[in-house]
Amino acid sequence: MATDYTNNIAGQYKHQGPTLTCILDEGAPTVVASGLAYDGEGLTGKSLTWTTPIAEGNLVAISNDTACTWVATEGLPVVEYPTSAEILVIGRVVSTPKLVNFPADTAAGDSLIKQLAGGYFRTAVIEIYGGITAILKAEILDTDTSAVLVGTTALLKHNMTSDYADDDTTEIKLVTTTGGTGLIAFHYCATDDAADVRNCLVGITAPLTSLTGA
Repeated sequence: MATDYTNNIAGQYKHQGPTLTCILDEGAPTVVASGLAYDGEGLTGKSLTWTTPIAEGNLVAISNDTACTWVATEGLPVVEYPTSAEILVIGRVVSTPKLVNFPADTAAGDSLIKQLAGGYFRTAVIEIYGGITAILKAEILDTDTSAVLVGTTALLKHNMTSDYADDDTTEIKLVTTTGGTGLIAFHYCATDDAADVRNCLVGITAPLTSLTGA
């Protein structure tokens, strides 16, 4: 018979890394009609369950779904229940998840695209790990043929030309190219035409690599 050698000595020290409000991708919500359960006052109402619910204290991964663009998420990262062999486990939930909007029915939120469009998701504060020391809004200039995938760590460099051309302090300037260092992307950026510009949240993990850029 296995023996439990654990104890109740304190060992969790919150907020050792940056904290950030994130959208929870918990799979498709299922809306249950009223009349199936009663509260303390004898009233009924709709209830909601999730395919892969996330709770305070859980470790979470960055959602690498291409629906997770800066515009669709209004700048918030999306995190999810990790899969087996997941390599993007990025932090831990340190607050009670809160629902933004209640979907009218199950079909209203049966895809992540619908959830993001209608606000049919929960949010929570995530303590970020993975060696990330800062999280910043970036302006990314598209000069490469590859899309910026969520979690990519080698496709972004510091755009010197754009950075030193103005005094914008609201975002850092980056350019897509191979061989980048020190950055991890929190949003998906498609590639269409050269010189497209998009926003993305990025984490700083190490010194960056600079490029002349444009």
